[in-house]
Amino acid sequence: MSRHSIAPEYQWSILKEYEYWTLLLYEKPSPFLGKAVIWLAREGEMQRYSELTLDELKELQIVLKEYEAALERLWKPDHMNYMWLGNLFNEHGGHGHMHVVPRYKNPREFDGVEFVDSRYGKFHKPYDEPIFARAQMEKVRDAIRQELF
Repeated sequence: MSRHSIAPEYQWSILKEYEYWTLLLYEKPSPFLGKAVIWLAREGEMQRYSELTLDELKELQIVLKEYEAALERLWKPDHMNYMWLGNLFNEHGGHGHMHVVPRYKNPREFDGVEFVDSRYGKFHKPYDEPIFARAQMEKVRDAIRQELF
C-alpha cells in the first residue's frame, strides 16, 4: 500500500501512526481539549465513508478505542462527536478523514489553561477560537501520546 504522507506543517501534531490511519491532534487551538483528526493512510481521493475497506474500518475502531481510552484517563470527556463531512475537498482532494471532538459539560484545566466548551449540547460550531501558544498544543499532544503508548 502506498501511504499518504502527512504534510510537513502537520507533522508536529501526529499522535500515533497505524497501518491504515494516522491519528493527529487537531492543529488549531479549540476549546475541545484533545480534538483529533484520524487521517486515512491510503493514497488518493476517497470522500465516501462507505468506500472504506473492511480492514480500514476494523482498524478505525481500534484507533477510536485507543484514543477514547487515552482521553478518558486524562480528561474524562462527557460526550464524543464524530464527523466525516468532507466539506473542504478542494483543500485536501476529498481524502478520507474523520474529526473526533471530545465534548465537556464543565470546563477542564490542563497545564494552567482552562478549556471551556461553551456550546456543550449543541453543534460545536461556531465557537470563538481560543488563543493558545503552540507550546501549549504540544503539551496536549505529548500528554495524549504518553497515554497511547
